[in-house]
Amino acid sequence: MKFSTAVLGLVVVFSPCFAAAADFKYFSPGDLEPNSGAGYKNSTIYFPDIRFPLEQGPAYLNSQVYRPGGSHKIGSQCDNSNYEYPWRDNYCETRGWSMPLCPAGKGHQGQDIRPSKCKADLYWAVAVDDGVVANIGTYSVTLQTRTGTLYRYLHLNMSDLAVDELDRVTKGQRIGKVSNWFGDTKTTIHLHFDVKDTLIYKGKRQILYVSPYTSLINSYTKLIGD
Repeated sequence: MKFSTAVLGLVVVFSPCFAAAADFKYFSPGDLEPNSGAGYKNSTIYFPDIRFPLEQGPAYLNSQVYRPGGSHKIGSQCDNSNYEYPWRDNYCETRGWSMPLCPAGKGHQGQDIRPSKCKADLYWAVAVDDGVVANIGTYSVTLQTRTGTLYRYLHLNMSDLAVDELDRVTKGQRIGKVSNWFGDTKTTIHLHFDVKDTLIYKGKRQILYVSPYTSLINSYTKLIGD
């Protein structure tokens, strides 16, 4: 499969093996972990201009549930296999949330991102675009852009955020540190990143969770190529 995006009226095409760093590899969009659900096989880069949501690499996109240390897999979350390429999509991974774009009609709302190492409260999550901090929840921070797109960051260290509600932020500005906050419980050390945007779907204008996977690939190649 190939990915494509429109830039200045041109179509830029790159293969799944392309990366700015020679060792960076990733599975195609919608190719989820075995037995973890049906993925969204769409190569559209919805957000070609975003910055990668972690301040620095390397970073590792994969499942928190169906990999070592997850609830469906024995082992440790710090297993070396969780901190190596290739990346793997987990948008639409089996969950109970309503997700019209997913083949099952429900699933995981975004993409899970592990930082460089299995350490909480060390690596910064940053704004992917200019915007306003629209909401700070129990374990989430939501950034709203001028066009209304909502970028959500989950599981940061909520006691040590670098922003407050209604703060204006610029692309690349620090938001908080990747951690394992999940209300009264803990999750694995990772950033859950998702995007809500307005789409025309089945003939109706709807606000939906959109796959961030290809946009993250695109932004990461820029980050590690700098």
